[in-house]
Amino acid sequence: MSDPSLVKLSEVAQLCGIPADVLKLMAADDLFPQAVRGRAGHVYFPEQEVPTWAACVNLLREQRDRHLRRAAAALRRMETELEAVRNDINEAREHPRDTLGIDMMSFGHWPHDRVASSIRGQPLITSVLEQFTTERMSIIRYHDAYLDALASESRHAAPDTP
Repeated sequence: MSDPSLVKLSEVAQLCGIPADVLKLMAADDLFPQAVRGRAGHVYFPEQEVPTWAACVNLLREQRDRHLRRAAAALRRMETELEAVRNDINEAREHPRDTLGIDMMSFGHWPHDRVASSIRGQPLITSVLEQFTTERMSIIRYHDAYLDALASESRHAAPDTP
């Protein structure tokens, strides 16, 4: 990139003390609105908008927490679905002549027209499990990135660190 007012990601890493791979992760997830993508996908920052170590650590902590909250919400939805199945099982045991409950009957079944599913054709529990798995992987990525950033503090004394 020929714009002299833009700083390469590797230089930003040296300036702010955050590892380049952590900065690349953050840029890929659009945590830096000021970041500019070059033709080959390289990340650049305007000279005057290089993030500080503390700002990066705060963003990492917030993103990690965001994924933790989403995972907790997915778990709550799974618990609700499982409780509905549990209730249907108890009802079936108590009233053996009654029709089996819809939650138990549809659990694990792959209907083609289920609208409640976030992934068309899958039961809700399956799509919630997939969402939880995705959030779990993001939690791990951001937890590791957060720890890497904290470890970088000792290698880079930033004047605005808390």
